[in-house]
Amino acid sequence: MSEPAPVLSEPNAKSDSNRKPKSWLRRISGALIAIPAALWIFLEEWLWDSMLVFMAWLGRLPPVRWLEGQLSKLPPYAALVAFLIPVVVLLPFKLAAFWLIAHSQAFLGALVFIIAKIIGTAFLARIFSLTKNALMTIHWFARAYIAVIDWKQRIYAYVRAIPTYQRIRATLTVAKVRVKAWWRAMVGS
Repeated sequence: MSEPAPVLSEPNAKSDSNRKPKSWLRRISGALIAIPAALWIFLEEWLWDSMLVFMAWLGRLPPVRWLEGQLSKLPPYAALVAFLIPVVVLLPFKLAAFWLIAHSQAFLGALVFIIAKIIGTAFLARIFSLTKNALMTIHWFARAYIAVIDWKQRIYAYVRAIPTYQRIRATLTVAKVRVKAWWRAMVGS
């Protein structure tokens, strides 16, 4: 005689009933992490993509097109030097921004830092896109790049799984669509 088939329950039914609800402290700390992280991720993605588009447009100018052609032909370590130029050039501006903040000029310091960050990101993104093939032939650079990308993806996945982040992201996406629609209506394109 065969035994009756066991009754199967929902796989998470037992774990859901034993799971403790999140404490108010964990919810608040999650929101405090998610809000700036959401803004940072959203701005970084928007800045990176926008700056690549802008720099590609700039790259259509004949002298810039020539310079970009030269950059794309650089050997690995020369490409590394070219890649680091925006970091070195903008470092004094970022240090000046911190000096301003330390000397009670927080708004001006933040403004200088943000402008330097945007300009640096634009040039870094474009130079990286032009020199990536050469840079990836440098063994330690390729390993560091892969490690940084892996770390960034894990952090982003963690933050994107937070419900507060998801709500903020949805709100920012709606705002972005509305701003684009408003801009198109104002410009008429």
